[in-house]
Amino acid sequence: MAAVFCWFAVLLVVTCAVLRFTRRKTLACWLLVVFPSALCVGLFLDLAHGAQRLGQASYSSDLRTLPYVVGFLIVTLVAALRPRWVWVFWISWVFSAFICTVVVFLTYFWKVFS
Repeated sequence: MAAVFCWFAVLLVVTCAVLRFTRRKTLACWLLVVFPSALCVGLFLDLAHGAQRLGQASYSSDLRTLPYVVGFLIVTLVAALRPRWVWVFWISWVFSAFICTVVVFLTYFWKVFS
């Protein structure tokens, strides 16, 4: 499942960058919102299981991560609502690319998950 999410995220981020250089700037901005939305949904689903099923350490870690992911979602929503603000799009795109890099590393190169 992690490999599917990894490829989905990488293709999404690359597609957003390509679309930004074409006439479909608004589509690129709204497509970029999909990535942090998927992260938020995954995090909320993980938190819905509760501390008893996940374990207290994982539950606490998810709670600490939640404000950052929601903040990331807010920045990408601002970029989608203001497509003429190019700098907001590229800030959210760079952050998305960084998260994709981390996901690729964890999925394919870290021995704990492979």
